Amino acid sequence: SKRRGGRGGAFLYGTHYSTPAYVLFFLVRSAPQHALRLHGGRFDHADRAFASMATTWETCLTNQADVKELIPEFYQSGGAFLSNSRGLDLGTQHDGKVVEGVELPPWAKDPADFTSQCRKALESDYVSERIHEWIDLIFGYKQQGEAAKMAFNVFHPLTYEGGVDLAGVTDDAERHALIEQISEFGQTPKQLFIAPHPRRT
Repeated sequence: SKRRGGRGGAFLYGTHYSTPAYVLFFLVRSAPQHALRLHGGRFDHADRAFASMATTWETCLTNQADVKELIPEFYQSGGAFLSNSRGLDLGTQHDGKVVEGVELPPWAKDPADFTSQCRKALESDYVSERIHEWIDLIFGYKQQGEAAKMAFNVFHPLTYEGGVDLAGVTDDAERHALIEQISEFGQTPKQLFIAPHPRRT
């Protein structure tokens, strides 16, 4: 369902696919100091923790408010961010399961194998033949305007470059709130293309 922003028009998604909270959701084991800062000195509730690839995948598929996008570590690392090598106390979920390392799909032998297979998938012919569609959504003509509406790709107006003229906001409290919202809920990248991106050959 469409929602209306306080500044600007209707939107489908109130948060963005790349926010500090989403990045730290994935990196809590390798960058705990930042996760602690984000959550006021505590780790987030264990039931919301990044504990299982299957659960995270299912949530992204079924919860319209969850628009996480995988971060580069899924493709360019040895997978250390998936292991709890520091022995962090990430809590216990409501079913009694202690959050440790991320539960991987059965086809992955270990975190290094998982990220290696993710990288192979990203570099596959299947993805290469379709990567232009992702580029159109993120950097291209389906990022804004009517094409974005038709692609169900409309985010909160503040996430877009020029969505608000901060210099024109005279109230200090309102300006601070807008800056915090932009910082915490993510930003749409600069639009680079206004026509369909060519298919990779």
